[in-house]
Amino acid sequence: MSKKAIIIVVVVVVLAVIVYFNFAMNTTQTTSVQAAEAKSKKLTEQVSASGRIQPQTKVDITAEINGEIISLLVSEGDHVKVGDLLIVLDTVQLRSDVDQAKFAVSEIDARLNGARVALEQAEEEFHRQEKLYEGNLASEIEFKNARYTYLNYKSSHEASQAQFRQAQFRYEQRLDNLSKAKLVAPMPGIITFLDCEVGEIAPAQTAFTQGKTLMRISNLDVFEVEVEVDETEINKIALNQAVDIEVDAFPDTTFPGQVVEIGNTAILEGLGTEDQSTNFKVKVIFQDPNVKIRPGMSATVDVTTDQREDALTIPYSAVVMRSYDMDSLARARETEESDSGGDNQVLAAEDNPEGESEEVEADDKDERKELKGVFVIRDGKARFLVITTGIADQKDIEVVSGVAAGDSVISGPYRVLRSVKDGDAVETEEPSDEQKE
Repeated sequence: MSKKAIIIVVVVVVLAVIVYFNFAMNTTQTTSVQAAEAKSKKLTEQVSASGRIQPQTKVDITAEINGEIISLLVSEGDHVKVGDLLIVLDTVQLRSDVDQAKFAVSEIDARLNGARVALEQAEEEFHRQEKLYEGNLASEIEFKNARYTYLNYKSSHEASQAQFRQAQFRYEQRLDNLSKAKLVAPMPGIITFLDCEVGEIAPAQTAFTQGKTLMRISNLDVFEVEVEVDETEINKIALNQAVDIEVDAFPDTTFPGQVVEIGNTAILEGLGTEDQSTNFKVKVIFQDPNVKIRPGMSATVDVTTDQREDALTIPYSAVVMRSYDMDSLARARETEESDSGGDNQVLAAEDNPEGESEEVEADDKDERKELKGVFVIRDGKARFLVITTGIADQKDIEVVSGVAAGDSVISGPYRVLRSVKDGDAVETEEPSDEQKE
């Protein structure tokens, strides 16, 4: 055989070997997956949220008038009773205002007395002229002049009365402002916040201004945690539900609590942005007092919303959404079982969060449905099963129907779950130490 012929034979053999191995690799290619067994266990569903600890009963002390603080009679941590004097504001200007208002009342009162006397005289003259006119002893002009004079003094007297009431009101208002120069405790408790000092000007809180919180009195007998719960979970929260409270300052310690208030109005944050959220305010109280708890500490509440003693569970990560024509899927499986060597197309397409599309062949695309399910491993292949789910915790979810105890479901990796299809050949791999945890 010539050298050229030998080279040609060698090239053909190499090409044949390459084609064979490529064909063998393509027909036997498998995907490595992580699998978990569907098993029964006690499952507790909880809603978790974080917030700050605060006294259930507290009151912020603010000034109702502007004034310089000339006396501060308490310190942070002090116990106070109802009526205890807390702060005294400068009263020099306030007393001057009271005196001026009092003088104004006296002046207008004197005017009112004069107007009353003039009115009485005008009224007597009017009645005298009226009798004379009726007896034809006085002219009509004299009668009308007496009548007009009486009405004029009557109006003046009524105006003086209104001015007197107005001056009296201003006087009472000045007295009230003077009384507000002394800030007293409206409830018993402890001064848990103090943000003022002698010489500082205390700004007044009005209908248009917030003012400044000078101090806070709190009742430390009962604490609560105020948290915000997402709108998707608020319907699971109910009054008097049991709560486990974890305080960051006390690791490995859980405090029992109870839901006492659920907000009715949504709290909108980041409106119009990608981070937009809709939450509802929930308040939880500590059932057992603890002297070491302090206002402002961070806490996490776990609200137990449901529980199953013997629930069939699978990892939450195993649940996927797929768009399937179930009739075509069934026919594809029947064909595969009768002719394992044929090329079968499973008419399925995944929900791709990145917007990638797949070419799908189906006789009637309108019959395709978005289905919740899992991939179980049967005879080395991934099989999609539609499931109905129940409650869930942070890792596992209850399967009400679709999966049997002992079934091996594909639980990862995430990139595989995004792309795996019904009928794909798979092999299980051992999870890493981090995944085991």
